[in-house]
Amino acid sequence: MKPWHRALVGAFFAVVFATSSILRDAVAPGLVGGALGGVLVYLVLLRVEQHNAAVRRRREREQG
Repeated sequence: MKPWHRALVGAFFAVVFATSSILRDAVAPGLVGGALGGVLVYLVLLRVEQHNAAVRRRREREQG
């Protein structure tokens, strides 16, 4: 997954979360929570990708 794909998924989460909170009359918490959630989604996707690459390298090393 390319970095901009992860950023796009994080931005989508941020917008959906913020919109949901704003519709429930929680503007400031919605904006802050959406921004933090978007960053968290980006970082989790990055970590999962790094983990999968490490597992792939370990399997290749063990097999060959």
